[in-house]
Amino acid sequence: MQDKGLTFDQFPESTYEPIWCAWGYERNFTVNEVLGTLPKVKEMGYKWAVLDDGWQTAEGDWFLNPKRFPNGDADMKKFVDEIHSYGLKAKLWWAPLAVDPGTELIDERSDFLLLNKDGSKQDITWWDSYYICPAYEPAVDFHVELVKKMMSEWGYEGLKIDGQHLNGVPPCYNPAHNHKRPEESVEALPKFFKKIYDAALAINPDAVVEICPCGTAYSFYNLHVMNQTVSSDPLSSWQIRTKGKTLKALMGANSPYYGDHVELSDNGSDFASTVGIGGVIGTKFTWPTDRLAHKDYVLTDKKETEWKKWLSIYEETELPKGEYLGELYDIGYDKPETHVVSKNDTLYYAFYADDWNGFVEFRGLEGERYILFDYVNGKEIGEIDKSSYSLDVSFKNFLLLKAIPIKLV
Repeated sequence: MQDKGLTFDQFPESTYEPIWCAWGYERNFTVNEVLGTLPKVKEMGYKWAVLDDGWQTAEGDWFLNPKRFPNGDADMKKFVDEIHSYGLKAKLWWAPLAVDPGTELIDERSDFLLLNKDGSKQDITWWDSYYICPAYEPAVDFHVELVKKMMSEWGYEGLKIDGQHLNGVPPCYNPAHNHKRPEESVEALPKFFKKIYDAALAINPDAVVEICPCGTAYSFYNLHVMNQTVSSDPLSSWQIRTKGKTLKALMGANSPYYGDHVELSDNGSDFASTVGIGGVIGTKFTWPTDRLAHKDYVLTDKKETEWKKWLSIYEETELPKGEYLGELYDIGYDKPETHVVSKNDTLYYAFYADDWNGFVEFRGLEGERYILFDYVNGKEIGEIDKSSYSLDVSFKNFLLLKAIPIKLV
């Protein structure tokens, strides 16, 4: 990527901080529900609070929903101030380049639209929206001004940019755009995100710009214009781990990769898959709530104990800041599935299998002797030396160990 001129800035501390998202309340959230959860978010130790889809009137018409923010900008500023009062940073969900049918934007700025060769609007499937052309300067300026409003006026420190339409666009034949070639729209997409990214960082150098391509893979050419990737609506923990391995290979061994809401992992609670690979943890728990629609995400006493345990492990290890050593194990052939993160003089190993009984190999070690420590359960499980960097173990689902060098006198 660097050979092609796609270089990465240093990732700010904010990109590694644990995340709570209000998506547990989904689009029909109430402001009081979100604000009512913030004391628990603060108590638990999360650093970010994300307002997800539903704050706007429609995709494209990024007006504040009067049901939730009847006083408009004043209410949104007050909402963000409340987040900040708990010492939390605020991130806002947004789906640029999408516009819903029947919106004011289409009525007033139909020139923004990306059009097919036959003059029809290009549909974004499932979202039931249309594409806006990323190569049309007035449309680009419209989005940049929105970033300024969200961050400068409302006070957000981060953006959760979302949508399966973000990886690529088709050729644009809108005559209003005067494209020299229809493919200019395709080529302009990374440049569009670069302007969004630059606008956000100009306002706040520590801003987090997360792009979530909504269940799909990432475009190679967009990766340098964001500073946080995400597993983007995974259907399994295996997806979380393999996507993390891929993105760290592309973006760098210490790139901030968000494992998404833990509720999307196996059994809705697999923090181990994100922590073990050096990912950023997050959750969408609801608390408290008496609405049955949100009962699956309520932070019960049992969950709270488990969530706090993993947040403590995450903060103690800070593995996303370490170096992910993706070349040591093959994801397809080496069993059990193994991931390694190097931090200071310690290697952190993450083994995954439904049920494992047998030897595991500790690749990457070069010293004489090591203590193997189970940092999840806080216990030493043995020692290994250079004669055989392996150990006979038994575990279900995961085993997270760190190999601590024994300094010989």
